[in-house]
Amino acid sequence: MAASKTLEGKTMSKTNDTKNGGPSSPVLGLLIAPIAILMALLANEGLDFGLVFETETMKPFAALGGAAILAITPRVLRELSVVRVSVVVTSLATLVASLAYAEITSILTDSNFLGLLAFITMFGGYILDSRGRHEWNTVLCFSMIGLWMAIVASMNFIDTQTKDYLYTSSEGSQLITMASAHQEASGFVFFNTIAIFTIMGLLTAVLARGVLNPASDKGWFGYIKPTSGYWNKKTMPLQIALAIWAFTHVAVMAYFNTLSDQNILGVYFVDGYHGYIGFWPAAITGVVALACAWMAAERWFTRAIFAGSMWILYIVSSLYESGHWANESLEGTWAVWIWFGITFFIGVLIYWFSTHDHYGGWMNREQHEPSQARVFWSNHWAGIMVFVAFMVALSIRIQWYFVPSMNSEGLYSWDLTGGSDPWYMKRVVDYVVANNAHLIFDADRNYPVGGINPRPPLFSWSMALGAMFLTKLGLSADESVWYAMTALPAIFGALIVFPMAGIARDNFGKGAGVIAAWLIAFMPTHVQKSTWAMADHDSYALLFLTAAFMYYLRAVKAGGDERLSRHTNAYPSGIVTAMAQVVREKRKATANAIAAGVCFSIVALGWKGFVYGPAIIFLAYFVQVAMNMFRRKDSTILSALNLIMLGTIFIMVIPFYAHPQLDLVLNSTGLTPLLFITLFTIAIAWITTGFRDKPWLLVLGSLTTGGVLFGTVLYLLQITEISNAWDILTTGSGYFTKNKIFGTIAEASAPSRGQLFASYGPIVFVLAIVMGIIALWDGLVKKSQTKLILGMWVIIASYMAWSAGRFLFNAAPAMAVMGAWGIVTLWKASGAGNMAKSWRRMGIRTPGERISNARKAVWRTPQFSAIGLVLIML
Repeated sequence: MAASKTLEGKTMSKTNDTKNGGPSSPVLGLLIAPIAILMALLANEGLDFGLVFETETMKPFAALGGAAILAITPRVLRELSVVRVSVVVTSLATLVASLAYAEITSILTDSNFLGLLAFITMFGGYILDSRGRHEWNTVLCFSMIGLWMAIVASMNFIDTQTKDYLYTSSEGSQLITMASAHQEASGFVFFNTIAIFTIMGLLTAVLARGVLNPASDKGWFGYIKPTSGYWNKKTMPLQIALAIWAFTHVAVMAYFNTLSDQNILGVYFVDGYHGYIGFWPAAITGVVALACAWMAAERWFTRAIFAGSMWILYIVSSLYESGHWANESLEGTWAVWIWFGITFFIGVLIYWFSTHDHYGGWMNREQHEPSQARVFWSNHWAGIMVFVAFMVALSIRIQWYFVPSMNSEGLYSWDLTGGSDPWYMKRVVDYVVANNAHLIFDADRNYPVGGINPRPPLFSWSMALGAMFLTKLGLSADESVWYAMTALPAIFGALIVFPMAGIARDNFGKGAGVIAAWLIAFMPTHVQKSTWAMADHDSYALLFLTAAFMYYLRAVKAGGDERLSRHTNAYPSGIVTAMAQVVREKRKATANAIAAGVCFSIVALGWKGFVYGPAIIFLAYFVQVAMNMFRRKDSTILSALNLIMLGTIFIMVIPFYAHPQLDLVLNSTGLTPLLFITLFTIAIAWITTGFRDKPWLLVLGSLTTGGVLFGTVLYLLQITEISNAWDILTTGSGYFTKNKIFGTIAEASAPSRGQLFASYGPIVFVLAIVMGIIALWDGLVKKSQTKLILGMWVIIASYMAWSAGRFLFNAAPAMAVMGAWGIVTLWKASGAGNMAKSWRRMGIRTPGERISNARKAVWRTPQFSAIGLVLIML
């Protein structure tokens, strides 16, 4: 029976492949790379990229094209029954061949960067192709060839476009060097060229699906319905949208090539300047085109026409406003009315077309027969929106800082922002790159005595390794260090989008995850500390702290609070047995606890103030254990997870913190606070697990008595000046100290209320505090462990931000998560999400169709007038 089902499944799979319109011969897939190269040559001719048809200049394209062909060769040989080997053997052979091909490419072209591109094209393409992602392999091929063409085009622009502009005035002529504008323009050429080829790769993937390559039934392209012909008419809206997107970037590039030096170099103080259009109008046009294609797939033709025409009108009018084109009729007092008339006429034309008996009257798709575009969006909207949030976050952290960091005032060279700390980090990175060793003793600290480098190594080493990698790709050592130091903080800052979305999605749903991602992407206090050239540990530390919270929350959620062991005792063997049982039976929770410990350790190896993260978790753990005592719940799982996390931290950080020259284990700025947290956790775990079956009052009394005695001992040691452990415990290792020295430091002072609200946005801040209180209530009353942790996180983070300006940045993730939950809660409470369902129950179906029916009714009445049309359109 099983064999017959397997055979039936294979038969159905082959039938689906045939319906998908597979190519008549697998060899046709080898044409994709030549098509991409041909398109690059045509683009060079049409857009003047400066590519010279010589052997040396064509080698890179031949190498990338060969890599793309070799990537699909294993599948072609397998389908032609030339080779019959296992997938494992094929993958291993392809990996070895890719490495060899990349090495040969780097030798022949004298470029390690090109060798890397060849490896990505070949082995990455093989992975995609072997897993049935044939269309994405096409996109990869076009993108790699486009990347090299972008390098050629930008380098040609740098070589041929002058930086100097001869400014002539009544006082004479002056040669002005516009280095920053020249760099901005070269960046535009680079990114616009990449965009052209990537979009053309998407379009080619759609057109070649089932014609040159097999049609994939997996992934995003699997949502495209199969067809028996060579052209899939059902994807025509998508094809048109991609063609418009590519054409827009091509048109912007062609227009750029016609401009004068004044507009390219941004000489705005001379009459006639209007600049060039730039990358973003074309990119947003593509997004609008895709949105219109989605509407067309849903048969929302009126909305598609309206959105598209209004965007075109906006682009045309904005280009007129910026001086890219002119018309005398649109100047003067009548200009406003002319523009109003154009807008009104477009609206009338759309209205007439949509209500026409022959051309209009489109019926929207029923709910039970959605288009593939809607199915795709329903399944992937959250992931797409989070990724777009990441791209936007990366853009706003780089775009306005990239060029100024390369052309600073006074230095006329590279510069760093954020005060003295990034410059000291630069010194450490230079030392690591030069000596391949960490800088421990610095002779320039406390000169002439010298001192220990106070920074843990991992953050500086991440930038140093990035610089070493860039050096291998062809950049000079100095440039590599600068690029690594300026870029990585922005990358770390943008990457926080993903753990933020993970925390909110795990606890409040996909909608909250998307909102949290966008909130952190735009949150002022986070952007301020994670920009390009802000080469300090802030963005690095907060990224991994947020990831640690995400994994810890998952561990708590997967662990639960049930009793795994029937009996426990207070002997060490009994405690170990109970903890081992948690590890055996709660593997997912254990793995997440270890991951949380690893993330905290990564922070600890880059910033000594990492302990505030485990401290927040410990406070939530203490409250949860106390509540479990009253409820007769077992805390063994929770204790085990906390001990596993703390143990992981110690295992990873001890080699650095216990270094003889550093001696940070018993130091107030080192591991002493974490030692306190660990000792408290062990004591709580021992008492609550070993004496679990004893009366809760006795257990709680034992904990209280032990805590009071421990605190008394620490206080006595403090007043006798034997140990400062009491101060460490009560002042947070000095972070909450309010002395005269700290009063002179701006970030140690309490921020103004206006700054506090502006750092997160007043609405988000208030929502986060309110939802934090609600989360605490849910944790204490409704027994939600994760809500309790989130509530403690945002309340403690708010107090820290309220007390010192340095903590404004650290509170950003908690504000974003709880603010996102607040927005989702308000939306649900408003009932707006159920409006469409309510209308359909009333027989009205959707608001859009109701408006459409009303428009038709008014159109056919004799009392119809222009005023009525305007009111209905509004």
